[in-house]
Amino acid sequence: MSIVYGVGVGASGAFAARRVDDGIACIAARLVGVGRIVGRSRAYENPAWGGVTRAPFVNAAVVVDVPWTATALLDELFVIERAFGRVRGQKNAARTLDLDVLWSSSPSSSLLSTSSALRGPTVPHPRLRDRAFAVRPLVEALQAAGVVVDLSLQASAWRHGLAPLTALAASSQ
Repeated sequence: MSIVYGVGVGASGAFAARRVDDGIACIAARLVGVGRIVGRSRAYENPAWGGVTRAPFVNAAVVVDVPWTATALLDELFVIERAFGRVRGQKNAARTLDLDVLWSSSPSSSLLSTSSALRGPTVPHPRLRDRAFAVRPLVEALQAAGVVVDLSLQASAWRHGLAPLTALAASSQ
């Protein structure tokens, strides 16, 4: 059985947009033979958030169709992050690449907590609707994939419509 997931892709600092594109290419490469990317958003630049860094962030989202649990998908995403030199440390710090499972088509993919390595990610992401840099690209990617987006998620994206996000020029999708 295949499950559709929304994955957030972000980076900060010099060449962040390029790292977002490269991260998406790595996701596609890891899915060969098991799944595929079925939708993608534009990349958006937004001001630094969280007070730890001043470097702007670039965020996008992809929709993947895979036969994995959210935990298995997140494990694969962490492998990609590490390949890009990501070291998880201080919250909201600058990052070479940040990959998160934001949404799932399957209610059974949701787990209760992210507090233990034995448990998987909370899906949908607990702060998804509060973060313009996550919800707007996700809704765009879901629509590109032909997924019917529930009205509450659409409303969250619309509510953030005036957030300081700048769509970047189309990349080599």
